[in-house]
Amino acid sequence: MQELILKIMDNPTASLAIIGNLIIIESLLSVDNAAVLATMVMDLPQKDRDKALKYGIWGAYIFRGLAMIFAAFLLGFWWLKPLGGMYLLWLVVEQFKSKLGYGERGSIIFKIISLFAIMMLIHNDGTINVIALWCLRGFAFTYIAYLMYSFIKLKEDEEDDGEINKSNNAVYKFFFNKIGIFWSTVILVEIMDMAFSIDNVFAAVAFTDNIILVCTGVFIGILAMRFIAQWFVKLMEKYRFLETAAFIVIAILGVKLLLSIYEQFYPETGLSVFLKSHTADITISILTVAIFFVPILTSVLLNFPKKHSIEA
Repeated sequence: MQELILKIMDNPTASLAIIGNLIIIESLLSVDNAAVLATMVMDLPQKDRDKALKYGIWGAYIFRGLAMIFAAFLLGFWWLKPLGGMYLLWLVVEQFKSKLGYGERGSIIFKIISLFAIMMLIHNDGTINVIALWCLRGFAFTYIAYLMYSFIKLKEDEEDDGEINKSNNAVYKFFFNKIGIFWSTVILVEIMDMAFSIDNVFAAVAFTDNIILVCTGVFIGILAMRFIAQWFVKLMEKYRFLETAAFIVIAILGVKLLLSIYEQFYPETGLSVFLKSHTADITISILTVAIFFVPILTSVLLNFPKKHSIEA
């Protein structure tokens, strides 16, 4: 712990840049998470809707608290990083499947190919428990089989338009007839909370291996859900392109986590040395800040990209 603190004190500029980026990305993720949760409860009566959202907020606090513990666990197993990077790229692919026109089928194909490739690249180098590795592969190939089944069963008229449709969710269907619409919705909201907490941890770990900074970022994510997110909602209403910018950043972080495979097996190469350096942290921090704020600056000065205006 003392060594981690010393690293922060020895590199205050890089540490502040990382914290600044974590504030931005965690806040934007919280906005996106809140929007999804709000969509999921819209079919409930108003009083039940408010109650379900309250459960959702408390669930988010609890799971993000647990995510801080998970962050320390994540940093202890290098092979979880590329899996986390793949997961972040899955989020990006899901986000753009309607805008770019490849749809649910294209999303499934990407997941199958990427998961298969990761499983082929992760091999036993003496740092992975053999049983754990085969369990991981068993789970991965079972999921690939499920994805292939989903691809075959998917009909043209079932292509996802990008909106959240909880009625098609297997968990929701299972509980609906047993405990009713309200508690089925609450359970689904809590599952989404857990998934969102994992998103935040992977995004934070992509910026730094320093567990203190990671936990700071996750904690900021908790605060962001209540305070900073409201400000970002207003900002995103004015600058709609910020959502796209956020997912571009998530894609960059996903690629950085994926490169941990290369770092593991080729630690002495120039690229691996660079990726582990504070220079890489600063470079990624500057890049992510630029992706967010350069478009805002050009929008204000040059009206490109254009601000969102409400049509009459």
